[in-house]
Amino acid sequence: MPPKRPALASPTPKYSDLVGEIKNSFGSFHASEALIAQTIIDDPAAVAQMNISRLAEHSVTSVSSVVRFAKTMGFKGYPEFRMALVGEVSRLGNVDTSIRDLDGGITLNDTAEEIIRKIAAADALAIKTTAERLDPKTFVQVVNLWSKAKTIATFGLASSGYVAMDLQLKLNRLGIASIAWRDAHSALTSISLLKKGDVLVAISHSGSTVDVIDVITEFKNRGVKIVLITNGIRSQAATLADYVLFTSARETTFRSGATASRIAQLTVVDCLCVALAQRSWKVTKAALAESRAAVASRSGKKSIDSTKSTSTAKAIAKTRRSGSEQL
Repeated sequence: MPPKRPALASPTPKYSDLVGEIKNSFGSFHASEALIAQTIIDDPAAVAQMNISRLAEHSVTSVSSVVRFAKTMGFKGYPEFRMALVGEVSRLGNVDTSIRDLDGGITLNDTAEEIIRKIAAADALAIKTTAERLDPKTFVQVVNLWSKAKTIATFGLASSGYVAMDLQLKLNRLGIASIAWRDAHSALTSISLLKKGDVLVAISHSGSTVDVIDVITEFKNRGVKIVLITNGIRSQAATLADYVLFTSARETTFRSGATASRIAQLTVVDCLCVALAQRSWKVTKAALAESRAAVASRSGKKSIDSTKSTSTAKAIAKTRRSGSEQL
């Protein structure tokens, strides 16, 4: 039995790139959903003119399958989905040529200018659609969780590993204990470092990589809370995680999608870290000033307030240890 699909951010989502969202989710669709999705991808303009019975007939499925597909995409039913599709077809037909270009991917005949334009369009679109997909309620819950955790570990493979390292660096600069792992063996052999109440942030574009699932499972069994950042709506990792924050990044030719997925993940990381810093700005400001002073000499510049910032940070750290101020 396939894993249950987590709910999307809103019962009536507003996608900037609905067809792209369908493409992103294609690997997680059941057989009938995949048939409907392919029909839409092949000719979204034609489908936008179809009622539910015609789409069911055209995709060789059933009316109930079409209804389920619409709900899978986060809509209440087919009428709302069709309205969104009509709006997208109209928008694409009039102005948004950059999104249309992505449908064809990058070709062998593209010029340097075209490559630059398409990659930039894919990255910009990933940021915009990821912001739309983020669930504010889950986002706040994750920030609450992070603010109470003693240690926040990060884990990712390949390009997601660089995002995990970026998150670790940001957390360390905020004065929060964090470690990062870029392979399953390192994570699993360090499993004793995290205790109940700590957090593991797993970052995976697909959410289906075996190593990611194994690491999540092992840490979850120890009572560690799992936060997952992923593009995979109906992935196995999403069903295991306590909190899931979804990204949205298109896959295009020559794997520019791998670049867009990293941009989308970094967007989520930046939003979380800024929201966390906002929670206790006095402590955060001191921690940032202390780290800035520590590296000032390396850049050949002297920090005027380095002594003051360091003493302030130490005083706040002492207060935090005494338990009178919670980060």
